[in-house]
Order: sequence, then structure tokens, then C-alpha cells
Amino acid sequence: MKVIQVEGDDWQEGRGYRKRRLLSAEELRQVGALLQVVVVPPGSPIPPHSHATSVEVYVVRRGVCELVVNGQRHTMRPGDVLLMEPGDVHELINHGPEPFELLVFKTSSAAGDIRWAAGD
Repeated sequence: MKVIQVEGDDWQEGRGYRKRRLLSAEELRQVGALLQVVVVPPGSPIPPHSHATSVEVYVVRRGVCELVVNGQRHTMRPGDVLLMEPGDVHELINHGPEPFELLVFKTSSAAGDIRWAAGD
């Protein structure tokens, strides 16, 4: 068994978010898999992007955020679980007053997998 703390000092900054890897492919014993926590500050967007090979599972921990997937808008709330398929163009916008936090479990992740939309 391994106990992982969500908080730590090894956060990485992204485009409109910060993330912290909780479990690596080696720890999960699965090539291309990882578990990370992602935090989107109030008023911040994560620009439109897709993944060539990754499947992503989102588990919302706190906050409310707008998710746009392939042009369809969804409101994500704590307890929601969503599945992103390779090629799904998605963006997140935190219109709320508090940070939006979700766990992201990825499979089939590879270097160069992310594709940012034109202009981003």
C-alpha cells in the first residue's frame, strides 16, 4: 500500500492551471498511465486542446467549472466523473469564486500527446 498526499511542493504550472503528479506509470505498473491533481484558479481558463492517444478520466473534487467538449457545454461539480476520448477537443473555464480541483487519470499518455487549438 502507498498513501499519497494531494498537497505537496512539486506543482507544475500549465496554461491556466497547475498540476501535481500523484502516481507515475512505473508506480501504476502501466506504460502511459498516470494520476495527477489539477487546480484551475478562479477566473482562469484552460485553452482548447486535445490528446492524440490519451484517454482521460476526470473526477471532480471541489469547485464548479464549465467544460466545453467538441462544442458542447457541461457544468462540472464535485462528485462528477467524466471520460475524455482521444481527439476530444476540450477546454475548462472556472467562472466560480473558488479554485476548481479535479483528479485526472490518464492512460495511453505519450510525449507530444497534447495538441493545443490554433492560436493557443
